[in-house]
Amino acid sequence: MLFQYNLYFFVLSLTAIISAIVAFDAWQRRQTSAVSKPFILMMLAIALYALVAAMEAGAIALEDKIFWSKLEYVASNSVITLFLIFTMHFTSKRQWLTSRNIALLWVIPAFNVAMVATNEWHNLIWTGFLRHPHQTNIMIYQHGIGFFWVMGCVYVYTFAGILLLAKRALLPSVLYSQQSSIALVGGLIPLVGGSAYMLCLTPPGLNITPMSFMLTGLIYAVSVFRFGMFDLVPVVRDILIDRMSDGVLVLDVQNRILDINPAAQNLIGTTAHLIGQSADQVMSKWQEKIISYHEYESVNTEILMDLSTLRYLELQITPLRDRRRQLTGYLLILRDITQRYQVEVELRQANERLRLQVVQIETLQAQLREQAMQDDLTGLFNRRYFDQTFPRELVCATQESYPVAVILMDIDYFKKINDTFGHQAGDRVLQLFAGLLRQYSRSSDIVCRYGGEEFVLALPGMTLNNAFQYAEQIRLSFQAARVKFADREINTTVSGGICVFPDNGNTSDDMLELADKALYAAKAYGRNCIKYVR
Repeated sequence: MLFQYNLYFFVLSLTAIISAIVAFDAWQRRQTSAVSKPFILMMLAIALYALVAAMEAGAIALEDKIFWSKLEYVASNSVITLFLIFTMHFTSKRQWLTSRNIALLWVIPAFNVAMVATNEWHNLIWTGFLRHPHQTNIMIYQHGIGFFWVMGCVYVYTFAGILLLAKRALLPSVLYSQQSSIALVGGLIPLVGGSAYMLCLTPPGLNITPMSFMLTGLIYAVSVFRFGMFDLVPVVRDILIDRMSDGVLVLDVQNRILDINPAAQNLIGTTAHLIGQSADQVMSKWQEKIISYHEYESVNTEILMDLSTLRYLELQITPLRDRRRQLTGYLLILRDITQRYQVEVELRQANERLRLQVVQIETLQAQLREQAMQDDLTGLFNRRYFDQTFPRELVCATQESYPVAVILMDIDYFKKINDTFGHQAGDRVLQLFAGLLRQYSRSSDIVCRYGGEEFVLALPGMTLNNAFQYAEQIRLSFQAARVKFADREINTTVSGGICVFPDNGNTSDDMLELADKALYAAKAYGRNCIKYVR
C-alpha cells in the first residue's frame, strides 16, 4: 500500500491516542461511575474513527482510500449510536434501553454501513472521485443522495443526545447542570464539524468530523482527569448525604469510621471529628449489636439512646461487599424514631383501653340479651325467647325428621292463692314449679314461663306417649310438693295440654293453639290432669 505521512495523518493519530487514553482512564474508574461502560465504548469508537481516518489521509491509491473510507463509516455510525446510548445513561434514561430498543438503535447504522459497503453497485454514497491537483494523497469525494441520508442520520442521533443533555443541564441542580453542561459542549462540537464538512466550509477533501471528535475527547479528558466528570460519588455525598435527615455512617472491616454525615453526629451527640476513629469508642452502646449482626446481610434494630428522656433510634446495618463478595465494611443508617415510638406506645395503650371497653360492652350486651330473654322471678326463659327459638327448632325437626312435643301447663286456681296468701306466696309457688321443670328437663328442651302462671315446654325428639308420661311426672311431683309460707303450707295442682309436631300441626302458631285447646280440655275435665290432641 502506497502511503504518505502528512499533517492530517498526525492530527488524526493524536485524536485516536487521546481518545484511547480517555477510554482507559474511564475503564479504571468504572466502579465509581454508572455511565463508564457506554462512555468507554464511545471513546474507543472515536479512537477507531480517528485511526481509520488517519490511514485514509495517508493512503495514496484510490482503492486504499475507498477501503479506509468505508471503515470510517463503520466507526462513525458506531460513534453516533454509542453517543446516544451514553447520553441516555448519563441523563438517567436507562429504562429506555431495553434489549429491543438497543437493537432498533443499531438498525439504521447497520443499514448505512451496508449501503457504503455496496456503493459499487448503486453509487448512492460516492458518485465519483477527484484527485487534488497539488496533493496526491488528498481525494475529493463526489457525494450522492445516500451520503446526505447518512449525514441526516448522524444529525438525528447526535441532536437527540444533545437534547437529552440540554434538558438535564437546565435542571436547577449543581450536580446535574455542571456535569451535563460539560457533556453538552462536547456533544455540540462534532455537530458543528459535520455541518462545516457538509456545507463545504472545509478545505477540499478534508473531513474535519474526526477532528471534531478529537476536541470532544479533549473536553471529556480534561473533565475526567481534572474535574472528575464521572466521579459522581463525591458530588452525591456532598449534595445529598450531608443534607439527609437520617444519619449515615460508613465503617471499614476494623470498625473504623470512614464517613459520617452531620445528621449522624447530631444523633450520636457529638460535634468532634470522627473520621478514622474506632466505632468501639464512639458507639460503645451499640458495639455488641454491630458485632452480633456481622453474619447477616441486613438487620434493623432499635436502640434506647437516653433512658431519662426515652430517646429511641432505629439502626439499620448493611454489610458492604466488593464484586468478589468479600466484606469491605458496613453501612449504618440511623433514624430518630422517638416520636414514632411514643405514638406507638400511646396507640398500644389506647388499643388496650379500647379492648377492655369492648369486653365490658360485650359483657353488658350479653347480660342485656340474657335479661331480655329470661324471666326474673323464675330464672326460666321468657315468652320472647320461646317465640324466637321454637320456630328454628321446628325447621331443624323438619330437616332431620324428628318429632317435637309441646306441653302448655297452667297452675290451677293460682288467683285464689294470691287472694288468700298474697302475691309473695304466689311467687313462691311459681318458683317451686319452675324448679321442678328445670329438674325434669333435658339440655335440649326449651322450658319457658309463657306468662302469669302459664309455662310452655318444647321437647325435641319426644313422642306423644313419652311426653304424656313426662307431663304426668311433673304434675304428680307438683301435687305432692308443699310451699311453706307464714307458718302455713300451700299445695296446689297443675293442668296441661300436649300436642306433637308434625302430627298435629306444622307451624309454631298451630302448635301453641292446639296445646292451648288441650289445656282448656284438661281444665274442663276438672283440672289436675293432662290432656293431649288425638
